[in-house]
Amino acid sequence: MLEALRNATKSWVMKIFLGALALTFVLFFGTDFGGGGGGGSTNSALEVGDESFTVQQVTRQFNEEVRQEIVRTGQRLDTQTAVNRGVLDRTIARMASQSLFDQAAQKFGVAVSVNEASKAIRNLPQFQDTAGRFSRAQFEANLQNRSLTEADFVNQVRLDLLRNQYIGTIQNSIAAPAALGDIIHGRIAERRIADIVTLPAGASSMVPNPDSVQLDGFYRENSENFETAEFRSATISSLDTETLAKIIVISSEDIAEEYENRINDFDIPETRNVLQASLLSREDAERALDLIRGGKSLNEATREVSGLPLVDMGTVSRAGIALPEIADATFSLSLNQVSAPVESILGWHLIEVTKILPGRTILLSEAQDGIRNELANEEAIDRIFDILNDVEDGLAGGRSIDEVARDSSMLTIKVEAIANNGRTATSEPDAAPALPPQLLARLFEMDNTGATEVIESQTGGFSVVRLDRIDAPRIPELDEVRDRVVDEWKSDRSRDLADEKARKITERTKSGESLKELAGEFGGRFERTPAFDRTGGGTILTPDLIDALFEAKAGEVVSVAIASGSAVGKLVNIEAADPNDPLRKQIARTITGQIANDLVTQLSDALQNEIPIDIDREALEAAFIKR
Repeated sequence: MLEALRNATKSWVMKIFLGALALTFVLFFGTDFGGGGGGGSTNSALEVGDESFTVQQVTRQFNEEVRQEIVRTGQRLDTQTAVNRGVLDRTIARMASQSLFDQAAQKFGVAVSVNEASKAIRNLPQFQDTAGRFSRAQFEANLQNRSLTEADFVNQVRLDLLRNQYIGTIQNSIAAPAALGDIIHGRIAERRIADIVTLPAGASSMVPNPDSVQLDGFYRENSENFETAEFRSATISSLDTETLAKIIVISSEDIAEEYENRINDFDIPETRNVLQASLLSREDAERALDLIRGGKSLNEATREVSGLPLVDMGTVSRAGIALPEIADATFSLSLNQVSAPVESILGWHLIEVTKILPGRTILLSEAQDGIRNELANEEAIDRIFDILNDVEDGLAGGRSIDEVARDSSMLTIKVEAIANNGRTATSEPDAAPALPPQLLARLFEMDNTGATEVIESQTGGFSVVRLDRIDAPRIPELDEVRDRVVDEWKSDRSRDLADEKARKITERTKSGESLKELAGEFGGRFERTPAFDRTGGGTILTPDLIDALFEAKAGEVVSVAIASGSAVGKLVNIEAADPNDPLRKQIARTITGQIANDLVTQLSDALQNEIPIDIDREALEAAFIKR
C-alpha cells in the first residue's frame, strides 16, 4: 500500500483496514496457508487466488518497507536484521491481504478506471508545487526514489481506490449505538472538584531507631520482603558475523577480481543541474527563446510568456530523467546553454544546464576497502553456519565449551551471580543489564549446572551458554541486612504517623470541622482542586485518590495512602458530562471504528476460506534469510 495514498485518504475505515488486515494473517514462517512448498508456478513466491507474485515483486515491496523503517527510525537496517524484526513477515501479510481484497472487490463488481486513478494522483499533495499545481518533476523523482514505473504506480493507486470503495461499504452501514456512546461519554467526561489535604510522611531520619524487640518483631513479620533473588553464574562464548568478518583474510587478487566483475558498479555517471521551463505551445516556447536571446534569463522569459515558475530538477543523471526527449536535450547542451524548444507528452519545454559534473570510474585503490569488507561480510555469513554446526557437533561429542570456543575464535566471558532482571549481585542500582534479554531468558530456563546450550542471536550470530552455578533465593539473617531493615522500619513508622493524622482529620471532618483549619493544625497542605476527570488532568492527584473521589458522593470524605504520606479528600461538587461536548461525537466515531474493525477482520477470515493463499517458503528463505 502506497504511503502517499494512505496519507491522502480521509476514510478512517480505510486506515483501520490498512492497520488491521495484516494482523488477520498468520505470518509466513508459521503459516498454514496452502501447501507451503511452492506447489504453484515455479516463478511465484506468493499466490493469492488467481494472482501470483514473484520473488522480485516481494523483494521490491520488502525494500520499500525497509526504506520506510529507516526513514521512521533514522537507523541503518540490513536485510538480515530487517527479516529478524519481522519486516518480511509484514510485507508478505500486507501483499496477501491487499490481493485478497482486490480480488474480492473485483468479484463484487467494484471498478476504478485509470482516469480516476490519474486524477487521484494529481491531487496528492506530495506531487504538487508551491502553487498547488501537479508537478511532473516531483512525481517522476518520487517514482525514481521508489524504483517504480509510472504504469505500476497508477495501477497500485487504482487498486487502492478500488479497495477503499469495497471497504467503504462497511463504513456506510455502521453506526455506534447512541446509548452506548452516551454511557461511555458520561463516565469519561464527568468532572469533579474536591478539597484536598496532603500529609507528608516526614523524613525517616526524624524517627528514632527501633529497639531490638521492635526490630526483631518487624523483621519476623516482613522477612519475605528481604528475600534475595535467585542468582546464576555462567560461562558464555559468543561469535557474530561482524567479529568473524574482521578476522577473515581477503586476498588482493580476490578484491581485484571482484572489482573487475563489478566494474559497472564503480562507474559514476555524468550528472547535470537542470532548470526546466514548461510552456503551452511551440509558439510560446519560441517567443520565450527570443526573449532569452534578447538578454533575459530563462526564468524571466518563462514568467513573461506563461506566468509559470521554473522547475528545478536538481542534480540528475541521464537515467534519472524519465522522458527520453528531455534526457536527450539535457545531455546535448553545453554549460549555461538554453535548449531549442523540446516537445514531450507534457507539452513544450526549454531546458538550461547550470552545472556539469563529469562522470568517472572509481579506482580500485578507492574501492578496495569497501570491497574487502563486503566480501568478508559475505564470507562470514556463509561461514558462521558451518562454525555453528562444528560447535554443536563438538559439544555433542563431549568437548568442553572452552575447547570449542578456542578452536572457533569465540569470545568467552564469565558472568557471576546474575539475577533474572539482568543485574549482578555487585551491580550499581542504575547499571544496564549485564546480558541481552534473549541470553538472560534462556539462562534462567536451564535446569542443570554444567549443561550447555547453543543460542542463535537475532543478528546472525550465536552463543554457547554453560550454567555454572545456581544460588537459590534465601531469607538472610537479620544481621546481614540490619541497615536495610532499620531503614524500612523507620520509613514504615513515618507512614504510620501520617496515616494516623489522616484518620483523625477524616473523623473530625465528618463531624463538621473545617478541613482547611484541620490542615493547619496537623501540618498538612490544603488546596481546592480545579475540576478534574478520571485521568486527573490539571491536578497532581494520585490514581488511588482519584478513584476514591469518583466513588464518593458529594460532601463525602475519603483518605488514602500516597507515596509521600497520606491524603484526605472531601468531594465538593460533581459536574455531569456536557451533552454538547465534541468528545461525545468522537467517542461515537471510535466505537463505530472498533465495530468496523471487527467486521473487516471477520470479512478477511471469510475471504481466506474462499480464496486460497499459497506461500513458497523455500524460495523466500533462499532469497532473504541467507542473502
